Amino acid sequence: MELNHLIPGYQPLPFPLPVWLMQVLLIVGFFLHALPMNVVLGGGFLASILFLIGRSNQASYCYRTAKALAVSLPLFISFAVTQGIVPLLFLQLLYGPAFYTSSILMAVPWLGVLGVLLISYYISYLVIYRILKKEYSQQQAMHASCWLLAMSIGFAAIGYLFSNNMTLMLTPQKWLAIYAESARGFHLNAEEPQLIPRYLHFFVASVAVAGMTIGCFGLYLLKRERQFADWMIKLGSKIFLVSTIVQIPIGLWFLKSIPDTYAAAFLGSDVQMTAVFMVSMSLVLLTIVATSISSTSGNRQAFIAGLACNALLILAMIINRHQLRLLYLNSHVKPEAINVSTQWDLLAIFLISAVALILYLVWLCRLVWKAYTAKQLESTT
Repeated sequence: MELNHLIPGYQPLPFPLPVWLMQVLLIVGFFLHALPMNVVLGGGFLASILFLIGRSNQASYCYRTAKALAVSLPLFISFAVTQGIVPLLFLQLLYGPAFYTSSILMAVPWLGVLGVLLISYYISYLVIYRILKKEYSQQQAMHASCWLLAMSIGFAAIGYLFSNNMTLMLTPQKWLAIYAESARGFHLNAEEPQLIPRYLHFFVASVAVAGMTIGCFGLYLLKRERQFADWMIKLGSKIFLVSTIVQIPIGLWFLKSIPDTYAAAFLGSDVQMTAVFMVSMSLVLLTIVATSISSTSGNRQAFIAGLACNALLILAMIINRHQLRLLYLNSHVKPEAINVSTQWDLLAIFLISAVALILYLVWLCRLVWKAYTAKQLESTT
């Protein structure tokens, strides 16, 4: 069977927006999803470790930082889930023929994502309202550490399944052989060369972003508890710095795992892709320099500079990720060939709703964090 006959066609409906605009919304939407998603994945593991380290002293900085992360995780989870709808929507619109097929081939584990998500989300609330509400003890801290580790493993498994689907959709030439092997939907894409480095690339990035989040907690507390705030900024910067250095060989492994012609596009053969990639590498160096300063001195300006560069770095990496998807799918899936019937009224409603949701979630985060810090101050006085 010819490959073009294997790939399903688009629905016989025009696109509601121009392709370029949907691609922009896909990138921006994934950026807004990636930030809280990284905090959830990396923050859960960090909170588990910090609870373990600070288990013998409730007033220790490690225990207090772990508790701050644990309290914030449900909010970041809700932010990640709601903001994840946007990129998933535009991914289905633009590349549905590839995405739906790969999802069917791994239907059972793919549908299992919902179950794992619900269980992990429940654990985040269990830690706050069942474990941390109890009277402090080393056993309480150990229970919190273990449950947060279980939650984080669940979210890590979700990330692994997403990486399987996102890589499987890029390789239509595999689909017929996979389906011929079994039509029961139990497949993963474990033999894909880029799967492991791609997954590790995002996993280590989540630890780095969670480290920056700890530093952001420190920025918020600067006027209230200067010594604790400085400690959080230094710790967050160190976590980010180490994770980013670890990222360098993983990133090279990821680049080596994709076809040579695609890798060459990021290394000079394509001007736009090379430009974005070079910007990414420049931002990596800037963040390393800035966080090196803040990790030793707790310098607020250096940390903020590193924070801003990191946000831009994540955006640049997401653009590179989208460009890599286009390299794989351009010869198989062509959204540009679909008619467009622009519905600007629906776009306006969508944008207003998205902005309103973001503002609401930011307000909710501030409300919960203020309540938490007020309670912490009461407990220390």
